[in-house]
Amino acid sequence: MKKYLIISTGISLTFLLIYYFLNDSLFQSYLHQQFPALILFFYLQSLAVWWMLRLGEKSNWESPIYVLGGITFRFLTGLFFLAILFIMKMENIRPLMIQFIVLYLVYLIFELFAALPNLRRN
Repeated sequence: MKKYLIISTGISLTFLLIYYFLNDSLFQSYLHQQFPALILFFYLQSLAVWWMLRLGEKSNWESPIYVLGGITFRFLTGLFFLAILFIMKMENIRPLMIQFIVLYLVYLIFELFAALPNLRRN
C-alpha cells in the first residue's frame, strides 16, 4: 500500500505542476483559480482511502468492505464538496465542476486499479 500513497502523491504533484507551469501557456488559463484546492481535496481523500485500504491489507483482504468503503467515501465526500461549491455560487462554476469531475475520475480509476488486484482470488 506504500505504492498507492507514492503514486497518489505523484498524481497530485503532476496536476499541481500542470497548473502552475502549463496553465498560462498550454491551457490559456482555462484551469480555474481554485484548481489547487481541488487537488488538495482529492489528495486528502486519497490519504483516507489509503488508510482504509491498509486496514483491508492487514485483514488479508478477507472482505471487500474496505475497498467499497473507500469508493463510497470518495463518492459521498465528492458530492458534499460539489454541493458546497454550488451553494457558494462562485463565478465560472461550470469549468470548475468539469475539472472536479475529471479529477474525480482520474483518482477513482487509479484507486480501482490499485485495489482490484488485491481482491482477486488466487
